[in-house]
Amino acid sequence: MTENADDRVAAALVALRDSGRRRTLARQAVLQALANATHLSAAQVHDRIAVAGTRIDLSTVHRILTALVTAGAVHVVPVRGRLTYGLADHPHHHAVCGSCGDLRQLPPDLVDALIKVMNLKDFTVDRDGRDGGVVVYGRCGACRQLSEPA
Repeated sequence: MTENADDRVAAALVALRDSGRRRTLARQAVLQALANATHLSAAQVHDRIAVAGTRIDLSTVHRILTALVTAGAVHVVPVRGRLTYGLADHPHHHAVCGSCGDLRQLPPDLVDALIKVMNLKDFTVDRDGRDGGVVVYGRCGACRQLSEPA
């Protein structure tokens, strides 16, 4: 697993090239924004690119993200009715709070163990995203506390 943001961008650019797509400054800017975050919406990617000094239309960011997902360099995680994007440089799993949208990564070994148990029970787990990750939806501790009677 690559952790350095520049290495993550370089690996994503290789995936992009391997899928037959060109390396452009706009695509590189989108990948750089994603490499320095966990998951972002298209609008958040657009904002980070603008802060970094690159001017790209939001519609172009959407098109780039779609191309990056198709190329397998980026994956999508739905959070509270909106799509968020992250680099797909290594398989990983997510837990998403349906109330506040908090997104956390889950330990792969625990999710893989759960998948094995589900397979033994004749239940196939659908994996979301290009990286084969699993997304679990529920409620975080803070949201559960807010909804519990005092």
